Order: sequence, then C-alpha cells, then structure tokens
Amino acid sequence: MQLKRAVRPLLERNPDLALVGRLVIIRPIHHILRGIVFARGIYAEQFNPIWATLFLFEPHDSLSSNWGESVYDRRGTWKFTDHDDLPAEMHRAIEEQALPLLRPIKTIDDFVGFATKERFRHTHLDLYEHRKIFVDIARGDLDSARSICEYMATDRAKRLYLPMKMDEEYDRMTKELCPLIAKRDRAGLAHLLHKYEEGSVRAMKLEKYWEPTPFPIELQS
Repeated sequence: MQLKRAVRPLLERNPDLALVGRLVIIRPIHHILRGIVFARGIYAEQFNPIWATLFLFEPHDSLSSNWGESVYDRRGTWKFTDHDDLPAEMHRAIEEQALPLLRPIKTIDDFVGFATKERFRHTHLDLYEHRKIFVDIARGDLDSARSICEYMATDRAKRLYLPMKMDEEYDRMTKELCPLIAKRDRAGLAHLLHKYEEGSVRAMKLEKYWEPTPFPIELQS
C-alpha cells in the first residue's frame, strides 16, 4: 500500500505509466520492456527506484539482468516518511532522469542503439553472446547469430559458460536456437521468440499491457 500511495501522483500525471507489483511500466509493451523498479529498502517505507529496460523475447521472470541504473537522490535511498514533499521530489527525479531515456526506446533497433558501450561501459549488449543472439535473430541478422553459434561450439565457450552454472542458457542456444540458425529457418526462429516472449510476459504478469507484434525477421522478404 505504501508504494501504491507513493506513486499514485506519478501515474496520474503520466497516463502512459502503470503499476505492476513493484514495477512502474511504460505502456504499451511490445518487444521491449521499459520501467522503474522500486526495490525494497531496509524498512517498508524505503524505496530504491531503478530505471531499466530489457527485451522480452529472452526468457525472463523479472526485470533483472537489465540495462539501467538507480534514480539519483542526493540523500541516498528515498524514504517515503522523511518529509511531506518527498514523493513529489521522487516523481520529479523519475520524470527528469528516467522517462526521457526510456520513452524513446520503442523498437528493437532503438534498444540496440541504447545498450551500447558508450552508455553501459561494462554491461553493453555486445559483451553477452548468450543475450545478443536473441537480438540478432529478432532483427534477422542470421550471419551474426551464426557466428555466435560457431563460438558456442568451441571448447573455450564451454569452459566459460558451464562452470558459471549457465547450463540452461548454453543449452537454449546450442540445442534450440543454433540448429534453426544453421538451417536459416526464419519461421521456426520467430516461433521460438514469440514463445519466449509470451512466457516472459506471463511470468511478469504483464498480459494486460502487452500487445504482441511481429519481429523484424518476419517482415523481411
């Protein structure tokens, strides 16, 4: 109830926002999720708003493993009971720091242009083959996706992924995606991405705001 009360004015001023659990999302949702997570503080009345974005056509059950950062507050963690004007200050920080960054990210290409080395020096998209492969497929760049599959077949990749307990991610790439990439089965790949996206939406309880749309790979001749 504390969080609902704290963000109500923010939602009233921004009709494209909606609260889902501890996540304020920007709607509508297509392939890219954009929002502000209100992480829990030490006390129930504390909030740590973190703006973030990710693509839904990789299996997810939360807005973790995302691209984002905390909404800045000069005092540290926002605390709803500090003083009367704190919610207004928090809303203003979100509207100034987070929403102008997130609102323009509407397409997969927008996301690629956002998750760059210039913005995320240590976590940009190109650093993570097991995540980038989904984006390459969605965009129809099967040559790039195939190069990732070739790397995954090497002993070096196995030594990296398997000791890190990333067996599920490794198997998803090598057993589900890469065989279809090798055959250039665009319909099969699009079907898998739709299945992953639908599962992510359901796990995160976003069905009310999700609008399924085709992937670029499906629209290419």
